[in-house]
Amino acid sequence: MEKPRAALFDLDDTLLDRSSAYEATYGEFYSLHREISDNADLDEEMEFFWSLSPHGTTDAQDAARQLMKRWPQIELEPVEFEAWFFNTLARKAKVIDGALDLLHALNDAQFPWAVVTNGKKFQVTKMQHSGLVDVIPFSIVSRLFGADKPDPRIYNEAVHRLKLSYDGIDDIQPSEILFVGDNPYTDITGAAGVGMKTAWVQVSERYPDDAPKPDMEIESVVELRELLGI
Repeated sequence: MEKPRAALFDLDDTLLDRSSAYEATYGEFYSLHREISDNADLDEEMEFFWSLSPHGTTDAQDAARQLMKRWPQIELEPVEFEAWFFNTLARKAKVIDGALDLLHALNDAQFPWAVVTNGKKFQVTKMQHSGLVDVIPFSIVSRLFGADKPDPRIYNEAVHRLKLSYDGIDDIQPSEILFVGDNPYTDITGAAGVGMKTAWVQVSERYPDDAPKPDMEIESVVELRELLGI
């Protein structure tokens, strides 16, 4: 692959370690509810907690209903649980090892990049708690923008903002931009759909057959240093 002229990054499981934050969040939930912790082992229940996040996404209000179905003695208000869940997840957000050094290097090299993530205002809170907010040139959060990946509008908006944010790339085309993400159905499908190059962060052993194949597969964003020339 030729060196891209710009890069766009997903947030969770791409720049932030969502897995550790997710498990820490449900670990806190487990500790808060003696109805569970007195009768079940956390390691054994973690498989169920992960089942509440299919394809790396979470409908927290539905998760609340599933939790009450599994443990009828627990009473949860879905809207309140959603706020607690995402605020806790945000508090526990940590940058993936080596990713911060990569991002600082991109800034030092004045390489055009940004973050495009699905989610609500809690994504902004994650960037604040993790320290990324002071590093990222700009970010687009889908529910604040008005369209979720893989909707082409959010990718086209990112291209537009890149052109406004960086000198010398006002003629950049989607094919010159690398999109990096972990979700085949939102990140890779959406970016490929507008003509961007794609890099899939391997969060599972096998890429699914029903999504467009990425241009490259990586285990971590730190592997992109050579390609991006930094």
